[in-house]
Amino acid sequence: MGKLTRQQDAFGRCLYDHLAGNTCGAAIERDDGFVDLLYNPAGYFSEHKAWPPHRPSTRTSSGGCGTGLRAGGVTMSKHAKWYETFFDGLYAKVLAGQFDESQSLEEARTIRKLLKLRKGQRLLDCPCGLGRITFELAKMNVDVTGADLTGPYVRRARRRAKAENVNVRFIRCDMRELPFDSELDAVVNWCTSFGYFDDAGNLAAARAAFAALKPGGKFLIEVTNKSALLPRFTPGSDGVVGGVRVVSRRRWDARTSRVHDSWTMSKGGRTERRHLRIRVFNGAEMRKLLRAAGFRDIRLFGRWPIGRLTRHSRRMIAVARRPRK
Repeated sequence: MGKLTRQQDAFGRCLYDHLAGNTCGAAIERDDGFVDLLYNPAGYFSEHKAWPPHRPSTRTSSGGCGTGLRAGGVTMSKHAKWYETFFDGLYAKVLAGQFDESQSLEEARTIRKLLKLRKGQRLLDCPCGLGRITFELAKMNVDVTGADLTGPYVRRARRRAKAENVNVRFIRCDMRELPFDSELDAVVNWCTSFGYFDDAGNLAAARAAFAALKPGGKFLIEVTNKSALLPRFTPGSDGVVGGVRVVSRRRWDARTSRVHDSWTMSKGGRTERRHLRIRVFNGAEMRKLLRAAGFRDIRLFGRWPIGRLTRHSRRMIAVARRPRK
């Protein structure tokens, strides 16, 4: 048999790109049965002791009664979780209509200031949605990658990057299983995108960010502040965003510190119903979770404007550092 080309020898190509310092996409089953779907294979080529643990709840079973469905490089559960379906469809129009370009630029500048970002530093924006913050950071000469679980968002962001000739990458992945190994200067989780999972899953997301960061790297989270939310909590709303009518009916679960929110979105003759459930934190709870994930030097801010976090701050920003040793 003749020599395989780089296009035929997938593993050889991945190994070549890794040793050459290039980025590659690969799906590899390791000796312990763990399947990596990576844009950077560092996790596979690292020492065995550094390999991520198995997560059976998010992988596909090999039997006929599989617990997951493979879609675009991400394992989706057979019975979809709310965050696997909520952001499809009409919500994309709502998301695009929530923020204008000037607001996105202001928020990106805030991120750059809080993280003290320098030109060429590597940052992950996850989840990135349609990339509104990702693009602004890329224009500031940050080496940024956007990651999101919603496939249509990733594809749309890639098309925009190509059309606008912006040097930015977009990948599809679960924030609990990031394809980076001690190589990023910063990870950003912006705009109430933390708290999607059960308590173990939220901790796993923080630990994934920790593992993706270089020693000394920083993790930034921006969410609703529970201390300010509860006195102002309302059971619903009705409005139009991005040309879509959104009727929201919500309730507060004090036992789990979660907001349960049912959305009915309609535009023209099209109507979609979605349900979300998200964990909300106060400052002490956020600090405790980040410490449990391994972070130290945890600083909490309120916004807007940026300042000291108080019980009146509607938004909370946490900046935590992975220890250098």
